Amino acid sequence: MPQNFEAPQDSFLFQVNLGGMIDILSNHLYSSPDVFVRELLQNAVDAIAAKRKKFPEDTSENAVTLTLSSENGRPLLCFADTGTGLTESEIHRFLAVIGQSSKHDLTSGKVQEDYIGRFGIGLLSCFLVSDTIRVQTRSVLTPEQSLEWCGNPDGTYTITPCEPLPQPGTRILLSPKADCEKYFTAERLTELVQYYGLPLPEPIRLIENGNCTLLNPPFPSGETQYAQIMALGESLFHTGFLGYIPLNSPSGLFSGVAYILSSETAPTAKHSHRIYLKNMLLTEDGGRLLPKWAFFLRCFLNTSGLQPTASREDFYENDALLRAREELSDCITGYLRRLASEDDAMLQRIVRIHRLAVQSVAVEDDALYRAFFPYLTFETSFGTLTGSNLLQMDQKIYYTPFIDEYRQVAAISRARDTLLVNAGYTYVGQLLDRMPLLKHDVAVLQMRPERLDEMLEKPELSDPAAALRLLAECNELLAPYDCAAALKRFAPEDMPVLYTVNEEALLLRDIRHSIEKTTEIFRGMLDAFAEEYQEEAVAKLYLNTDNPLICRLMQITDSEKLHCCIEILYVQALLTGGYPMRNHEMQILNGDLLRLLNWSVES
Repeated sequence: MPQNFEAPQDSFLFQVNLGGMIDILSNHLYSSPDVFVRELLQNAVDAIAAKRKKFPEDTSENAVTLTLSSENGRPLLCFADTGTGLTESEIHRFLAVIGQSSKHDLTSGKVQEDYIGRFGIGLLSCFLVSDTIRVQTRSVLTPEQSLEWCGNPDGTYTITPCEPLPQPGTRILLSPKADCEKYFTAERLTELVQYYGLPLPEPIRLIENGNCTLLNPPFPSGETQYAQIMALGESLFHTGFLGYIPLNSPSGLFSGVAYILSSETAPTAKHSHRIYLKNMLLTEDGGRLLPKWAFFLRCFLNTSGLQPTASREDFYENDALLRAREELSDCITGYLRRLASEDDAMLQRIVRIHRLAVQSVAVEDDALYRAFFPYLTFETSFGTLTGSNLLQMDQKIYYTPFIDEYRQVAAISRARDTLLVNAGYTYVGQLLDRMPLLKHDVAVLQMRPERLDEMLEKPELSDPAAALRLLAECNELLAPYDCAAALKRFAPEDMPVLYTVNEEALLLRDIRHSIEKTTEIFRGMLDAFAEEYQEEAVAKLYLNTDNPLICRLMQITDSEKLHCCIEILYVQALLTGGYPMRNHEMQILNGDLLRLLNWSVES
């Protein structure tokens, strides 16, 4: 029989351990204690924005002021704003309840979009640098009353009247913990304010020893807007740039500039940006917002329509972020397209310095491919050629997908007056395959073994019997290596042999190599894979009948010496082509070299 349970009549409140909360903030939510400056800046600017919203007719100047002094022989920081201030009931509601925020509409509970902060826990970040937080406030609603809230890490707090503040607003008073004095110096505070709040619209002032310094905006001066923006980039990132790309979102999600680095940078290097949310620094990491190929740019960007994570150190992955990412990519690629018709010299400099980034964009975007390809350079059997040179060629364009293969075949191609391109580098093969976009009748072909075979000439044999005998010896000796021999003549004459392999044979070599290293439990599975590729695998060792060494080998009757020489030539061809060596092949090379040494000593 089912039992009936009465719903409990009592409800209970969660108990929050404030010490544990502070540990979460310092070790898991915030990346560094210096974020307390960011949180206080956000609260101050939001308080001023709230006052403007409530009293739009008020035209008095608003500002954020940081005052450094001392109290009881210890540094004291007073962080003040001219915002709305708090009433006594608001102090209880917003300062004593973790997660409550004055930035929520109290009727709907929704965050008001005018404000930077969202979560109502920013003030707690001050506990990362101070043992006590003192908040002195005077509300625009109760200007006759000034109150001080004093909070402690154990969760206790007091509210007492304080000396009347000169005007409505809020002051946060902090004294450093024993190991946090470094955050309470003029130099450090200036650095942090300019780092986190450079684009903030309110003036931010630092007062120390009676001296007042405006901390924002430290925008460099210049005769033109271009010069000013370039000077700003150099001051932000401490490096020089080729130029900048305007970043303006069609949907209003962001605005800013992307600076083009003046020196080559690795795609895997850590890239520092300045990305702001409502004029407050959110992150230096552009990974969630910028396209991966934009590693040659440094961005100074402000957004108002994207949602931050709880720590306000990155963005939530949502539809707005996806749209912003697409619009940013469009801004950058659109600028690069315009360069093709408006600033050819700048385009050439970008291509020359940031080749990899440019290539990664060109393989995806047809318009950028058309703009960039003529300026790209390629390693070929005819020397270094530009994309424009390749488009002017009236012959087939061959390429090899591996660098070692190119080095092995380039000399033969050059002797045959055949154009061969080294496509062993990232994106080169894809770029070549897209050449019909620019020249519809161009023939771009990968240099496969069968095509190479067609380039090699039939041998002219003075002693056919000796040549066939050598060929038979080679085939018998190379059979265990899944390789067949062939007689051809090719230039240059000083190349005795040439090894070629198709994709199936290359996979078969890798499988055989793995079999030698694996345990018994996997050997049967790998053997099955090897059988699958065995039938289609084609590996050939071409013997150059124009080479003097090959001609002498045709006359050797000593089978042992002949086998020794053939094996050395085979392994040498593998090494020249950069193919992975199997264990027994290296052993053969070592053994044959020792035998050759012995014969030379004996003779």
